[in-house]
Amino acid sequence: MSEMKTISAKNSLALAVLGANLLLGAPYAQADEVIPEFDLGTIVVTATRTEMSLKETPSSVEVVDHKRLEQTQAKTLRDALKTALGVNIFNDFQGRSNISIRGSESRHVLIMIDGKRLSGEMSYNSANAWEVDRIRMEDVERVEIIRGPAGALYGSDAMGGVINVITRQPEKTSGNLNYEYNWYEDGKGAGYKGNLFLQGKEKNILYKINAGLNKTRPYQDSGGTESNMNFYGKYQPLSLSVGYEFVNGNRLSADYSRLKEDNQKRSLSQVIMKPGKIWQNKDYTIYNDNKRTDYGLTYKGGDDKQNWMIRAYRSIYDKHYRSQEITQMFMMGMPGKVTVKPAKIDTVKWTQSVLEGHRSWHAGNQHYLTVGAEYRKDDSEGTRLKKKGTVIPPGGSVYTAYDEATLNYSALYVQDEFRPGNKWTIIPSLRYDHSDKFGSEVTSRLATTYQPGQGFRIKAVVGQGYKTPTVNELYHFWEMYPANPGGPGMFFEGNPDLKPEKSLSYEFAIEKDWGDKTTAHLGMFRNDVKDLLGVDWTGKFTTDTPGMYPGLGKDWVYTYRNIPEATLQGVEFYGSHEFAKDASLRLGYTYLDGKDKTAQTRLTDRSRHQMVLGVSYHPQNPYAWDCHFDLISNFGYYCLDEAKSGMMGRVYTNKNFTVANIMTSKHLTDNMKVYLGVDNISNHRSFGGYSDGNIGRVYRMGMEYKF
Repeated sequence: MSEMKTISAKNSLALAVLGANLLLGAPYAQADEVIPEFDLGTIVVTATRTEMSLKETPSSVEVVDHKRLEQTQAKTLRDALKTALGVNIFNDFQGRSNISIRGSESRHVLIMIDGKRLSGEMSYNSANAWEVDRIRMEDVERVEIIRGPAGALYGSDAMGGVINVITRQPEKTSGNLNYEYNWYEDGKGAGYKGNLFLQGKEKNILYKINAGLNKTRPYQDSGGTESNMNFYGKYQPLSLSVGYEFVNGNRLSADYSRLKEDNQKRSLSQVIMKPGKIWQNKDYTIYNDNKRTDYGLTYKGGDDKQNWMIRAYRSIYDKHYRSQEITQMFMMGMPGKVTVKPAKIDTVKWTQSVLEGHRSWHAGNQHYLTVGAEYRKDDSEGTRLKKKGTVIPPGGSVYTAYDEATLNYSALYVQDEFRPGNKWTIIPSLRYDHSDKFGSEVTSRLATTYQPGQGFRIKAVVGQGYKTPTVNELYHFWEMYPANPGGPGMFFEGNPDLKPEKSLSYEFAIEKDWGDKTTAHLGMFRNDVKDLLGVDWTGKFTTDTPGMYPGLGKDWVYTYRNIPEATLQGVEFYGSHEFAKDASLRLGYTYLDGKDKTAQTRLTDRSRHQMVLGVSYHPQNPYAWDCHFDLISNFGYYCLDEAKSGMMGRVYTNKNFTVANIMTSKHLTDNMKVYLGVDNISNHRSFGGYSDGNIGRVYRMGMEYKF
């Protein structure tokens, strides 16, 4: 223990010294001559934490720019990512959105807004749950997607990739108001989305206001059970930002955001005791009352010699979960006894507090250095936590267990953008991470881009990844799905003996441009993961030791475990072509082989082949109809066959499915636009225990007014 305290003290001292250096400035040397650099258009910041040409960066980066957001009428992050290469978004049986990049787990994808983490569902089964549906696009300039590990810069949670939502910077007073109504194939209303966005700049003061209201309606099982296939209810986002720009260009900004989420999901089941004579109906409803509050303070600046940023922020996520079960007996078709079980109430609170900073400067003619530091504190408390020795009150249940836990993280990182000439960019990086639970780890990354000729690039990356288990994965204690008349439910408990996940990844790509209208990318990737976190049935039921699981029926007991070795590897291709000033084509293909090397089995909920096609027609005449069509085909999607699985074991299957979407819009005036669209034209439906989460065809109609 004394040794741990010594290490922590040293880390804190190092962070303090580096933080002071970031603020006060480190020695730098401005280049005497300018090294020729890639001049290739789009600039990204996520790949290196510095501004760099999209085509110069060695990382596999895709940008969903503002133009594409408008063409597709993307209102949420889920809409924006529909056609992103190598990105899969699917729903589990709870209706939660999960995201995967190159076959990674959802919890391996770090989602940020302007480089800031979000507090939310923090366990294996629910990491990033609903985040892609919560993040609105009205205030968004672009979305940057890093395919592949980025742990050397972003640490834990970035083993599979990074999605950074970059919001607009106010330049002038403007705003927009939009409203969208949508409805399901069966004619029932799906809900509506409304949003008001204002931004402005008055002398040195900058401000932004973004407020919305979403309401979704239930979508019923097409099988006639009257069960809801989705969570439905209200979602109310609000964000405020105010900043001050100093004479020298430095900016101080304060941010506040809040979301309120009130949704529910209903499922119905029936058990037949005597056909046509005696049966039981069960009505099970889940209610979620969620709230997230974010505060942030950022000070950043720079000049032609250096750039720097220091920031402190906090994200608090409060989750109130209630489930209600009602059963009714029927005798000879006549309703009988109604049993209302006491509601099960779950209260959870997750808090992330972060202090970070980084500074970049020229060191000689060929080097551009970035150093940074980060301190993060994760606090968790609630009825979903149970550490060793936690006492459940007499007469209580698993829902009255209550505990709290804290994990502290600190990190230092350094990166060098080395340009030995106008053809090479070589970027080595090194990161030191320390956790008070798991000790210290050093990870590294080496990336390079070589341009042998105009419009031709060769890229290569090798890097390490490192992810520590979350508080929830260590101390989880909750019933994810209760027992029902048809069989056992599912209970999850944490594993305090989990080990951190580690990875070693490789990428190699060739890119070619033909003028400024056509580009193509062919790449290969491999990610070897040790101690990959997974979920397994313990072989026990809650009824085997009822004293440990009071208040429950018969549930399967699941726990988290480390898979010794797993591999994700594949090939990806994408290309784009502009036919004319008003038409363009995007095409992508990803082959993925995901394998549990220990068990020699495929990793589930992943497609072996994915094809993406996007066609856009955007006429020069702003008053003509424009159109955007996209298609996403998945072949060899490997998942659990719920219908064939049972007590004797699990049965897995491959399925193929295609989802196509179309959107068209037209300006009525310079400021007013209307749009019509159809999502999931083929009416593909897949819901159940394990599915791709498509609920069928949805029609969209909306308008937008800019001022």
